Amino acid sequence: MRGQASIEYMVIVAVALAIFASVTFAQMINPTSEASRDILRVSQARSACDAIANAINSVYGNAEGATKTVGVILPATWYLQLIESPSTLRLGIQTSRGIENVESNLRYAFDNSLLNISAGSYTVIVEWSSVRDQGIDNRAIENNKIYIYINPLAVAEGD
Repeated sequence: MRGQASIEYMVIVAVALAIFASVTFAQMINPTSEASRDILRVSQARSACDAIANAINSVYGNAEGATKTVGVILPATWYLQLIESPSTLRLGIQTSRGIENVESNLRYAFDNSLLNISAGSYTVIVEWSSVRDQGIDNRAIENNKIYIYINPLAVAEGD
């Protein structure tokens, strides 16, 4: 009888330890995977921000009539903001800890923003346009296209 009681006790303790270990292991892995997902999102946002900033700088450097298209893929809700002073492009992306912002310097900027862009793949078209007002055109967002029009000559004429 004593042997049977000892074996039953050991089985109960082993099952309890197995349950405890599985719960503890799952709690240890989940925050790590969430943190790595956040790092991936911010990394993708950094890449997209740099690509859009490089496109704006390239169009500005190539003068009137220049156009540049870049593709960006972001896995979470994001926003795009152009800041005039200092000339900066800010891209914010939703993570588990809230909004994370990344920034890139621009040679030319103006104050404008496009908020609450859904996750997905977008074509960003930067165009030097003497016909349109400068700004981010969100009318084509449903086609996953974002137009950014720059017109430094209009700013210089307004001074």
